[in-house]
Amino acid sequence: MTKKKPERKRKPPPESEQTLLATVKSVAVSYYVGNHGDGVSDEAITVVLCDIVAMAPNMPKHLGKEVTCSLMCSRHYGRVDDQDEKGWPRIGKGQTVPERPFLLNMRLGKDRGLLSAYLPEAAYWTLQADLKSGRLKFIEAKFIRPRHGYGDLTSIYFSETPPEKP
Repeated sequence: MTKKKPERKRKPPPESEQTLLATVKSVAVSYYVGNHGDGVSDEAITVVLCDIVAMAPNMPKHLGKEVTCSLMCSRHYGRVDDQDEKGWPRIGKGQTVPERPFLLNMRLGKDRGLLSAYLPEAAYWTLQADLKSGRLKFIEAKFIRPRHGYGDLTSIYFSETPPEKP
C-alpha cells in the first residue's frame, strides 16, 4: 500500500475588482406595504434600466447589454402603543431597516446584468428623485470578478457626467 503525499495548499490569488459603467435608460418605482405578526413593514423599490457602455478590464461581450440596478429602502413599524400618536391604529414610529447601506450581488449573464442595494431612507428618496428627473445619467459599479456569473458588489457611484475612466 502506497501513501499519498499530502498536497500543498495554495493560497488563492487576491480577487480582482472590476468596473462597469452604464447609462440610465429608464426608471420605474414601486411600493409595497404589508401586515406582519409583529407589525407593519413597507418597501420602496426603484428599478433603473441601463445600457453597459464600458468595463474595466474590457469585456466586449457585455458592452451594449442591459443591466438592471435595483435600489431598495425598507421600514418596519412595530405594534407598540405610541402615546404621541393621536389616530388609530397607534403602531409606533417607523424604523428604517437597515440604517446603513447594504450592497448585494452583481450578476452578469450573457444577455443582461443585475445589481442591487438597500439604502438608508434619506439617501434612497434623494437618489430616486434625481434618477426620475433625469439628473443622474451614469452608474458606475465596482465588483469582485464574477464566478459563474455572480460577484460581490463593492460600490455604486451615481453621477451626472461619466467618470474619467471606468
